[in-house]
Amino acid sequence: ALIGGYAEHGYVENALNCFQFMQHQGVCPNEVTFIYILKACGSVGATRKAEEIYASIDKTRAEKVGNALVDMYAKCGVLSKALQVLDEIPMRDTVSWSALIAGYAQQGRGLEALCCFQWMESEGFSPDKVTFLCVLNACNHSGLLDQAQMLFWNMSKEYGISPTIEHCTCMVAVFGNSGHWDKAKLVIKSMPSSNSPAVWLALLDACKKWGNVKLGKLAFYHLVKLDHSCPTAYVLMINIFAAAGMQEDVEKIQAMRLKFSDNSSGRNKEMVLS
Repeated sequence: ALIGGYAEHGYVENALNCFQFMQHQGVCPNEVTFIYILKACGSVGATRKAEEIYASIDKTRAEKVGNALVDMYAKCGVLSKALQVLDEIPMRDTVSWSALIAGYAQQGRGLEALCCFQWMESEGFSPDKVTFLCVLNACNHSGLLDQAQMLFWNMSKEYGISPTIEHCTCMVAVFGNSGHWDKAKLVIKSMPSSNSPAVWLALLDACKKWGNVKLGKLAFYHLVKLDHSCPTAYVLMINIFAAAGMQEDVEKIQAMRLKFSDNSSGRNKEMVLS
């Protein structure tokens, strides 16, 4: 539990020290211990240490924690080894496939992520919410609009999985980054609630890419109403106005940002954009 807590909050050195101390005390690690310590290694790219730990595990336990090794390699970007381990372990499941897909997404290798998704299905594993989020992110990073649309549609129609805020945010980013503004707005309108800063931030980021001032102002308005302390919102809006040569508006947003940074009371304020 202590190692898991350290790993979860990014205190990797503490987790490794606890692991060593545990062994010095003669306490034998179990499968859960190894999963946590491999996760800690993955968060900082300590592949050599993870391999050393994995090599010390007996065969029976190694099979049970193989998924954690796949996840570790995927997070470290060593995808060839992640794929090799996945292919070798007999107890792979949807979690391990999702970890590999997430690794490809992180590296911007969307087509390979899609191949993994199809391979997973061909082996009889059903994708879950996490899998769909990973593969949609992969499509977003690689600009695979058509594939993302199909996956998002099939998620609910064929698999009975209702899109979460995270899925919708990803699709807003997909449509926005492709310049399909009507589709991006349609996704937001279809959500049970649009009170998610992440959704508007995704739209605002896409507006910066395309220089869409009008929609950017709308996204910024909704975003600061929900979270007026979000620094990224101000930076993106300033960049949009600056790129459009709207220096007066740049100064207004800068003043607004300073006003809210000086006032940390958290009281709601009405935002009016001219």
